[in-house]
Order: sequence, then structure tokens, then C-alpha cells
Amino acid sequence: MKLVLNHCGEMALSGNSSRPDPKGDFVVLRVDSCAICRTDAKMWRQGHRDLVLPRVLGHEIAATDEATGQFYTVWPGQACDSCRYCLDGRENLCEEMRIIGFHSDGGFASYVSIPRDSLIPVTEKIEPQLLTFAEPVACVLNCVEWLAPKPNDRILLYGGGVVGLLAALVCREKSCRVTIIERSQEKITRIQPLCRQNGIELVKDTVAADFDAAINCCDSHIAFSQSISKLRKGGRLGFFSGLEKSEEIDTNLLNLIHYKELVVFGSYGPRKEHMHKAVAFCARQPHNLVQLIEKIIEPRQVQTVLPSILSGNALKYIVDFTGIHKRGNAAMGSVPLQHQETRQEAPQISRYIAGIIAGIKPVSESIRSQAQKKIDLKTKPLGALGKIEKLAVRLSVVQGSISPTVACKRIFVFAGDHGVVEEGVSAFPAKVTVQMVSNFLDGGAAINSFCRHYGIELAVVDMGVNGDFADHPLLMKKKVSRGTANFAVEQAMSHEDAIKALEKGALAFLERNAGEHCDLVGMGEMGIGNSSSAAAIICAASGLPVAQVVGRGTGVDDKGLARKREVIEKSLALHRPVADDALDMLVKVGGYELAGICGAVLAAASQGCCVVLDGIISTAAGLLAYLLCPAVKEYLVAGHKSVEVGQQAALAIMGLEPVLDLDMRLGEGTGAAITMNLVDLACRMMREMASFEKAGVDGRSL
Repeated sequence: MKLVLNHCGEMALSGNSSRPDPKGDFVVLRVDSCAICRTDAKMWRQGHRDLVLPRVLGHEIAATDEATGQFYTVWPGQACDSCRYCLDGRENLCEEMRIIGFHSDGGFASYVSIPRDSLIPVTEKIEPQLLTFAEPVACVLNCVEWLAPKPNDRILLYGGGVVGLLAALVCREKSCRVTIIERSQEKITRIQPLCRQNGIELVKDTVAADFDAAINCCDSHIAFSQSISKLRKGGRLGFFSGLEKSEEIDTNLLNLIHYKELVVFGSYGPRKEHMHKAVAFCARQPHNLVQLIEKIIEPRQVQTVLPSILSGNALKYIVDFTGIHKRGNAAMGSVPLQHQETRQEAPQISRYIAGIIAGIKPVSESIRSQAQKKIDLKTKPLGALGKIEKLAVRLSVVQGSISPTVACKRIFVFAGDHGVVEEGVSAFPAKVTVQMVSNFLDGGAAINSFCRHYGIELAVVDMGVNGDFADHPLLMKKKVSRGTANFAVEQAMSHEDAIKALEKGALAFLERNAGEHCDLVGMGEMGIGNSSSAAAIICAASGLPVAQVVGRGTGVDDKGLARKREVIEKSLALHRPVADDALDMLVKVGGYELAGICGAVLAAASQGCCVVLDGIISTAAGLLAYLLCPAVKEYLVAGHKSVEVGQQAALAIMGLEPVLDLDMRLGEGTGAAITMNLVDLACRMMREMASFEKAGVDGRSL
């Protein structure tokens, strides 16, 4: 099979897996794994003036020669071997350079044809997935060798993505002291364990200066400028990442190159010698490289993850072409590299839900950069408004405008009962679900008070409550069944009912949205026993032990907590829900209100509406939506940090960071309501706060 880029944004999977005949001095290899580079994602999104379509992308390759059994990685260049650069040993600058996966078909295929001179034989014992890091490591080595760092040198890296982390690991091997500056709290949360294990300082900013060397591992012109300002006299700058186009750099900063006698090294692609060194590095660093893997995916999943790669928050996605699917999540601490049996395909979602997912548009990266630039030029120091700035950027990206507005705010409280309550997992009896829904309708719950205070429209959705309610302006009747089955002894629901619940949740949002378009929606819930369902889903998705995920929910005592954990552990062993299959998890251990929230999240994203998640239950439902459509992540905001520890595991998978931490564990959407008010405030700041130029303030003084 092969993935063919036919047009921008359109990549098709061809089922033809026959081995091509080698031509000339080329060798045909069977691809084991091929990692996805951000360049591949850019080619998919916007093409390139020199890219001739159709084309098979992919240049971070691990492959085998079936005739000899030799294992290879690939130097992605195809050099002429006769120009002055090739003769001078700098073949990466070849005058006639052609690149695999760009000028010729690359590694997103079962077989790839490679010039013999571009093959890098591998004798080291290394997994194919880890060998795909060889090419980006080689790029880093090209840069670091120019800098010639010495033991105890202070190295500053801007950008905590895969390349930044690889550069940090390379420098740590040389006994350097390394500082990474990463502005994204989402990314910091995910990579902090790796940095801590390797003695790498990870910060959002630093007042430290006089670094011996710096490397820009991101495309920010601001980061590039700050790299120059923080170098000591005679320091070295590795100009590694190309910068965003058409940005201006302060010439006073550039003059520092002159006054400090800085040395600037440009660094592009690697030479062959760097590929050989990179293979050895990868063989030495398996435990660190494993933590840089976002996920190992099948070829059919590639197009779904490209928006996440373009967002800049994902680590490394690796495509497995062996047919033996290796799954795992590096953010949760481990990626199983052993072979696993291929599972049968689960039943598919309905055409209705598939249509909604198809309507979820990838967000505009250009809007993101424009929004960040607008914020950075406002009358304040960089980053001074903290998470408010991130919220403003998120709404700008969702709405496709650098002047976002929130005219309509709405919260849905989805309700349903759970059969697992029979196992004694809750401090409250099941009848409380009915009673609390009645309290919502009477206006007496916390969420009613919060919505009244913040001017948020409230809707209560009966997805599966074991009781009936009279018609009410706040009530939406979407009942699938009168509660789920006890998943400790049988599946929570049928496949058909899971589909129905997803559809009804989507309909609940779409029906209200048809009356008045919603700019910002919060997801709340009510259902005794639903923290058990949410925890089981998070355990299944993350692979974490039950003890690290399952909390007290409504407030069970120590014995109740032990019982709850025992029930969930037993249930997971019984059903073995598939880690990346949202529908399978819903059927086996889910709840109707979780399915409803999942459907509503997908529907909201398809309508260009930002979604604020609440505590652990709505976060678990948001995770299900993310697994069905990774692009939905860009429409999500994590409202608050729940005291339920499992929420953090779910947020880590999605790369989200909670806005608030108020020690709350009520649910109902209360944390989401508070955050929605802050989102509204962030939009107002974006529209109304003056820039330095407009206010006549000298930005250099801040």
C-alpha cells in the first residue's frame, strides 16, 4: 500500500502493495516504519512550488532489503557527487540536490526505491520505530558540530518540540548544561518528565544570560532575536530553524552580532556522516526516544493526525507499515514496542456522525501566528497576561479571526444513570440522579446559580436517566435507555445504543444552535456512578494503572475507594477495551451522558464553536471525541483542574492544560462556567486593548 498526496489536503491510500522492480543503481526496500515530519504536514496542507503531484511523502525511514535481510535507514538526499560541494564533503549542499519524499516518492508506502548511495546500513540493535529518529537527529548533529560545544558549556535552546529535545539530548551527551525555553504550558507539562530525567532545565522564560551557545529550534523570529541577546561575547548561534516569512527583526539586536563578535552558523540538512552518527545515538538513547513518540499509527490514520502536527503541540507520530500495529502514548510514560496481534476492525460509527466529523475543519495556522503577534504587540510585557493570552489565541484560531467575540454562551448538562452503581462505587444512591435533574429544572443547583451570574444559557439533556420528567423549557429529552447495564458483569450498552447516544448528543447541540449560533459552549454532566465510567475510559486510553487514575468521585471513604478501584480493575480485565477505539470504550464501560457529551463536542467543533470541558467526566468524554477526530483538540479548552487525578492523564493525551485550579470536584459544568467567563474576557482584551503603536508607548521600555 502507499499514501499518495494527490492535491493539497487530499491524501489517498492505495491498496497496491506489490514490490516494484529496482531500476538502475536503486535498491527497493520494504518499509518497516516511517515517521511524519512537520515538513510532510506542510506539504499536505499547502504544497510547495517545486513539489510535483501526485507524490508519496515521507523521508524519516526505517526499512529492510528483503533480498539480503539488511536493515537500513535513509539519508534523504540524492546528490550528484560531482559538484564542488559534493567534492568538498558537503553533499547536503549539492547543486543538483534531489530529496526523497519530495522530488521522488518517499517512505509512506510498503516499498520505497532508494539510491544505493543514500542507504545507511544499520548493524546496531534498535527498533524500527526508534530508527526513524535518525534523520532529525542527523540534522541536529550537523548544527551542534558547527557549534563545537565543550563540557560544561551553557546551551540555550528555543523550542521544546521533538527537534529541540533531540538537540538537548545531544548536548547533554557532551556534558553541556542545557536550558530549553518553551512557551506552551501544554508542551511543558508533557515533556517535563523527560527533561527532569536528563538534567535539562525547562522554563517558559529566563532572566539568565551569557550563554555559550544557542540554537533556535522553532520558527519564531522573536526567539531568534532573544537567542542573540542572551549569548555571551564570542558566543555561537546555531541558525537551525527557518523563520516565519515576512517578519521584521530589530536591527539593534542584529548589531549585537557585531558588538559581541558572535559566530552564527547556518544549519540545513545533514550529511551522510551525520546519519551514521545518528544511528549510533539512537541505539544509545532508546529510553529517551520512546518518550518522544506521540503515537504509532496505521497508514490509514496519517491524514487525521496531520492537523495536530501542524499545531506544533504533537510529538512524533510514526507510521507502521508492517501490519503489526504497535500502540502506545509516550506522554503517559511508555510505548509498547513488542509485537501485538492485529485486532479485527470494530464496527464503524454511523454515517451521520461521520458526516459531522468530516465537517470539522483544521484550524488556520496563519491565524494563530497573527493572533499571537497581535497579543505580543499590545501594551504589556510578553506573556504578562498568562493563560488569558492563550485563551485569546484559541478563540481567534477557532473563529478564524484575530478579533474574536462571544455573543452567545451556552452550557449543556447531560444526565444519565449507571448500572455499575450496584457495585457500591458511589457515596450516593442512584436515585440522586433523578433528584438532581429535577433540582436543575427548578433552578436550585450550583450550575443554575453560576449560569445566572455569568449570563450563560443552560440546557439539561436527559440521555439515560432512570426516571421521567415533565416538559420544561430547560429540558431536552434525548433518552436512549433508562441507564446503562452494570459494566462490572456485562457491557455497558449495545453498539447500536452507543451510536444512538452519540447522535442524540450531537442533535442536542445542533438543535439549540439552529435557534441562535453559539460562540462558546460548556459541557457539564450529572450521573451517579459516572466517575467510575470516566476513570475506566481514561485507564483504557492511557494504559495507566487503575490506582493512578481512579479517585473518590462523589466522596467515597477509604474502603469505598478500594472497592471502586477493584471494580474498575475487574471490569477492564473482563472487557479489555481497545485503547484508541472510542466506540469500543463507550460500549464496554461508557455512559449515555458521556456519549452525549462526545457527540455534542463533535457537533460544536463542526459548527466552529469553542468547547469548554469541565471536570473528569466531561474531560473523558472530550477524550472520546478526540480519539474519533484528533482535529477536535483545537476547539477544546480544559476548564479547570479537577481534584480527580485521572483528569490529568486524559488532558495529557490531548495535550491540554487546565485554565483554573480551584480544588473543585462538583461537576455539573460549574468549572466550565467560570472559565467561559474568562474566555469572554480574553476576547474582549483581544479586541479592545491597545497596541504599543496605537497607544504611543515605547515597547522597548517593557
